[in-house]
Amino acid sequence: MGLFRWLRSRDEGKEEITEGMEESHLPRLSLDDSLGNPDPEVRITAVHSITGIGAPAIPLLINCLNDESWRVRRAAGSALAGIGEAAIEPMIAALDGARTDVRRELIRALTLIGKPAFPALVEALDNPSSDIRSGVVGTIARINAPHRGEALTKALNDPDQSVRAAAAEAFGHLPDEQGIPVLLGLLGDPVERVRNAAITACIRIGKPAVSPLIRTLEGSGPEIRSYAEEALIGIGSAGRAEIIDLLHHESPVMRQSGIRVLGGIRDLNTVSHLVGALADSDPEVRNAAIAALSGFGKAALPEITAAFESADLRVREGAMEILAGMGEPAVPSLIVYLKSEDPSVKKRSAVILGEIGSFEAHEPLTDLLHDSDPSVRREAFEAIEQIKRR
Repeated sequence: MGLFRWLRSRDEGKEEITEGMEESHLPRLSLDDSLGNPDPEVRITAVHSITGIGAPAIPLLINCLNDESWRVRRAAGSALAGIGEAAIEPMIAALDGARTDVRRELIRALTLIGKPAFPALVEALDNPSSDIRSGVVGTIARINAPHRGEALTKALNDPDQSVRAAAAEAFGHLPDEQGIPVLLGLLGDPVERVRNAAITACIRIGKPAVSPLIRTLEGSGPEIRSYAEEALIGIGSAGRAEIIDLLHHESPVMRQSGIRVLGGIRDLNTVSHLVGALADSDPEVRNAAIAALSGFGKAALPEITAAFESADLRVREGAMEILAGMGEPAVPSLIVYLKSEDPSVKKRSAVILGEIGSFEAHEPLTDLLHDSDPSVRREAFEAIEQIKRR
């Protein structure tokens, strides 16, 4: 029996779908009117009304996945999942050319069906449509079925980049970090889209991927190291402790990597560790620390201004460079330092204020022209001249 004939017989010859509706405010409408109604509540009720007939409703439910309301799309996807095996092949076919939001609901519905869908999904990896192949890859990873790793590995060798990228990202859904070795290998893939998908998958795995990524940093060249750093930055503060340990690594290259990752994460709890890296014996490590701390902006100002008074010359010089680059936000703190009893602190403050060129500092610097220390007066004068040239 066809869908519309079933509806007519159910409603005794009327094409009304209000049978079982609890919403008393909704009008009694025809099927076409209901699914085309501007009110999503009416359209959702229509979807619920036709779900009970099973397989004959599948084409209409798949069409409802194109609805502008995510609630209607979700209702249609859930209905298709409820129908089960009869909906598997039509949903796989619907992946071809589907919008992103429609694909998302199709993948969700197929995942809800679970293992009964797995054979058809694996078979679809040979479908001529790359849209279908990439769509089923994302579903395979989410279904707890034997041999899904083999299916994803097959997809990694697909001739289409979008399918390979979908397979790379899908490895991030496997349990117990099973996908990590494959993902680390994909960081060196020649296709950018695949590499980016592998990075995304590592980020999804999160903390368990931190140690393997750090090992990749240690044994790789600059390009792959940069991709591993990007993944660690994406994982964020979950890997903070292990990244901080890198700042004490014997290799300056590894120390730089750790600093770049911490600078990318921008967790304020790591600022003091980065300030400590300003004292590193390697100039490139110090440069990396300056760049990382500069990225924190005003948020790191308390620690950086404290470093301005450090007993370590390298730390002081690094702090000066950061403050000079920070510009106007650093000016109030530097003006306070002009009143320090330490002549060297006053001189450093004057130098930085001259570099920034803030007119706010003109008057306090002018006061220093009467300082008892001639070197302080000289730096104050030079700073004033720099400000005038702005």
